[in-house]
Amino acid sequence: MLFSVLITAIIIFAGISLYFLYIRPKLDPMYRAETFEKLNLLKDAIIEYKKALDNNSKNFEAHYSLAGIYLRRNEIDQAIHHLEKVLELNRFNYRVDKLDVQKKLAHAYYLVDDLERAFTLYLEILTMYPSDPDALYHVSFMALGQEEFEFAQKYFERLAKINKSDFEVFFGAGICSYQNQKISDAIAYFRVALDMRAQSDAANLAMAFVLQQKKDFKQAVPYINAVLNRVTDPEVLFVAKRLLAFLYIQMKRFDDAVRLFEELLVRAKSDDIRQKMALLLYDAGYACISAGMNEKAYAYWNELYQIDKTYKDIQNQIAYLRRELDAEQKKTRDDFEISIADNVDDWVKAAFPDDFLWNICGLKSDKTFELKNIVVSARIPVAGADDYESVLGSGGDLLDRFSELDTENFRIIANRVVQKMGYKVDQILQTYRESDGVDFLAVSLVSREKTLVWVRRWSKTMVGEITLRNFAQAINDSKAKQGIFITATDLTDAAKGNLNRLSKVTVIYPDQLNEFLRGLL
Repeated sequence: MLFSVLITAIIIFAGISLYFLYIRPKLDPMYRAETFEKLNLLKDAIIEYKKALDNNSKNFEAHYSLAGIYLRRNEIDQAIHHLEKVLELNRFNYRVDKLDVQKKLAHAYYLVDDLERAFTLYLEILTMYPSDPDALYHVSFMALGQEEFEFAQKYFERLAKINKSDFEVFFGAGICSYQNQKISDAIAYFRVALDMRAQSDAANLAMAFVLQQKKDFKQAVPYINAVLNRVTDPEVLFVAKRLLAFLYIQMKRFDDAVRLFEELLVRAKSDDIRQKMALLLYDAGYACISAGMNEKAYAYWNELYQIDKTYKDIQNQIAYLRRELDAEQKKTRDDFEISIADNVDDWVKAAFPDDFLWNICGLKSDKTFELKNIVVSARIPVAGADDYESVLGSGGDLLDRFSELDTENFRIIANRVVQKMGYKVDQILQTYRESDGVDFLAVSLVSREKTLVWVRRWSKTMVGEITLRNFAQAINDSKAKQGIFITATDLTDAAKGNLNRLSKVTVIYPDQLNEFLRGLL
């Protein structure tokens, strides 16, 4: 009897186990949906995920998975609906990461040309993750495209510090700096861009324009020649040769300038492009005047007059030049009279408008949106400084709270700080003393470079020279490309003095750490 009861119990238990372990999961829409998705049966997966939502409309994992499928199927509006729903539910786990949802939604807005919402969301990401490379990239270039140069500048400066291997970043930063009249910064950015892509016609031309602005005419010439030796596009050739001709004028190489303008004029005539012919006849006239060839200038301007009698007041300029030629022939010219040559500087200055480089660089957006209000909102804090500190605590409070965390929570928050900086922790290393802090091996999300990170929680001890030297040695020992030393206290004067010699070491100071801690504690 007992044996029969035991057998029955075993059978019942086995049946229950079979149901819960094998049968019930297969009846679960989420299980079936995930199976279909793995098999790339996306239509079937959509049906099952929708069944899961019918059972529970707050199933954030189903919304997230549906959004991913719709993005793959290029059904962007549907993806946006489900991503917005995830953020509305505000529930996340190891599979559904809030930052990932925000980025996907911002990108989806961008794909459907809802630029205002895309820009706003990327800015929102940066309030929590100030060094997120994707958000920095989009905010920088979107602000630049809308000609908000001053606003874009600060984001490009941050982006260039963490994304050191992207040509587009340094080229965009150079253009932005040029538009903000930060000529030295523009040169530095363009130089890095050209180190990455020496064959870039756009970067070479941009560098030449910036050096011309700085009046380094001889330095600009090699960049123009780099374009002329390689390019075949007639429009690029035209801009490059014309710029070179003006550089020759500014270098007092007048004969070379005349020769170049004449070459361009011959080409324009052969192509029968009247607008270019008029421009080049005008240029050739002034180039000849600069070279003392007034008769030749007169011939070019007369030819221009036949094409367009109203071109840049050419009739009066011909009259002035004719008067000078007559005076020279009669030897009666007064040296104190105003000469047509006095206009040469104005001609050179007006050759390329201030926005010429901006208009040809290809970074201006062809779609506009109301960026002004968003930018103003971003510039003005919601609360005053005192209110802000009352909500989150003062900088010192945040650092104190960080330093006083128990070992496990300290590691968690330190890990999140590293994520905010744009790195992914691969390994937690053994620290000499756990009371000091935590050591990580991380990877840059941009450059994929191996990075050693030391996070120190010292509150009463300053970071000394020996500590930094030990860190530099540890970077080499771990075969990392770079190292980041994050500290809650300042460096000693000796440590600061030696920091420049430690090329692989970057220090995150207490005030910077405080910014990264906002929202984490």
